[in-house]
Amino acid sequence: ADFYRQRRSIGMLILLIATMALGIVTTWGKTTIGITTGGEEYAHQLSAIERQGWTVRTGLQAGAASASSLVYFYIAVFVIVIGSEYSQHTLKNTLTSGISRIQFILGKYVTILIDIILLTLCYFITILITGLALGRKPGADWGVLGKDVAVMTLLVSFCISVIISLGIVLLIIAKSLVAPAVVIVIWPVLIGLVELTAKWQWLKYFDFVGFGEQIVLNTLKADQAWIYAGASVGVVLVAIFGSALIISKQEI
Repeated sequence: ADFYRQRRSIGMLILLIATMALGIVTTWGKTTIGITTGGEEYAHQLSAIERQGWTVRTGLQAGAASASSLVYFYIAVFVIVIGSEYSQHTLKNTLTSGISRIQFILGKYVTILIDIILLTLCYFITILITGLALGRKPGADWGVLGKDVAVMTLLVSFCISVIISLGIVLLIIAKSLVAPAVVIVIWPVLIGLVELTAKWQWLKYFDFVGFGEQIVLNTLKADQAWIYAGASVGVVLVAIFGSALIISKQEI
């Protein structure tokens, strides 16, 4: 039902165009757009990429480094898929149609994740095509480029979906789009700011967008990557089951 509504929604079309436009701007301008929170080594690697001669592969790496900008775009997916259930007051109809609470939450998360994967894939494909259209060299063979697109798409999509899963919990608690929308948008900045101010080093493991960016640019050590991955998966599981538990206690 969600996918059917999205096919008839002009909002998803506008989001797709905006996502592709970001890929074009990033590639055309030879720059990264967004907030970098990956630490000194990541910042050094990013600067090295921006200084070197740009190839198609360089464009893909810069696109992955701009992943934090996609969070601001994909808030629309959150609103369209699950936020509309509250804004249009259709939640009761959905939950009384024979679907369980956990099925409802899990279904919404999976739908959002699939949407984000498809949009992010279009984003990286746009970067690849734009680089070729500008006459830039591939920078690697096509097998490597194809692998880069696949890995970047899945990593960036999952990491952004982790932040959105937190938004789902807040939406169910507050029954309002304002709080989750604000948290989703400011999360990458908030984590970095609190970590810097309070000197809580463990907070870096909740910088989900930064995790994906560092993996793509190979600036994260293996032992650190496992902690980041565990924190990300743990947050998604807690968010899904916690949301289902909370909504089961609420009066619809």
